[in-house]
Amino acid sequence: MTISDIEKRLRKMGFKKFKKESSKTISILVEGNRIDVLERVEKDFADMNAKYDPNKGSSSIGAVVADKFTIKARPASKQGKGSAGLGNEDAMINGIEQFTKGGPITVCITDGKKKYEYKNVIGVEEVGRDTTNRKKADVRLKIKGGKKIPISIKKDNAEIWESADSYYAPTAKRIVDREEARGTIVVEEKNRISSMQPNLAIKATSIEKRDVVFGSDLLNKGFVVVRSFRGSDFEMSGDMLYVYVTQIIDKISDLTGNDDIFFLIRNDSSRKGSKIRPGLRVLAVKGTRINKNVKVVTK
Repeated sequence: MTISDIEKRLRKMGFKKFKKESSKTISILVEGNRIDVLERVEKDFADMNAKYDPNKGSSSIGAVVADKFTIKARPASKQGKGSAGLGNEDAMINGIEQFTKGGPITVCITDGKKKYEYKNVIGVEEVGRDTTNRKKADVRLKIKGGKKIPISIKKDNAEIWESADSYYAPTAKRIVDREEARGTIVVEEKNRISSMQPNLAIKATSIEKRDVVFGSDLLNKGFVVVRSFRGSDFEMSGDMLYVYVTQIIDKISDLTGNDDIFFLIRNDSSRKGSKIRPGLRVLAVKGTRINKNVKVVTK
């Protein structure tokens, strides 16, 4: 079987536009809900052991893996939010709003240990573009009467909380300068771009964890959910909609172990205007991102 055979089979399903990306990867060009498309493909390609993996590749919605082939769903047009398709945030919005069309409902968001229950939910709004004053919410649940609950959404495999160049660059610069002077790292410069070995990491303080995870709008007002959403994560039972997530993070003490927060200073040649040094950047990341090749130092 070839990628052309995969395309023929997809055409029989009713899809018309495609982009062949390699001999083993094809994208369906979609107008509308891309997650629904991938779930359809998973079912139709069951004979090829198809599995929809929401974390596959760089797309916000993942891809279907069927034997040796990868099937993606890309937006047919990038003009406007609707035609751009549904990412992880929009998957949550769509998953809830399909049930609020008939009027207010009760929504229970749970990870099996924690749960948040809200009555009279009338919809969800996307607010991820508003990052002023360190806002972190991606969506807000709309409650009848005007109340809104801010929620930040992270994919299951996400290890980066934010690009911390603005927030942490002065501290990162001081640490790089100090470690270079001590001889614990080597910084080379070529064509005015610095390259550092090894990468550095600094464990975040409680205040820094609050800033990079909860920002100014989540702590004690909303929470973070970790989930690469699928349609099956939204289940109506009686008069209550259950939203199943992998993890709810609602307090700083949740951020320990693998979920601890570090500032990772690493090479990035595209960061020519870096305030650390040209060619270096800093990210706020999960502890799982700190491997044996990263040197952990103190402030």
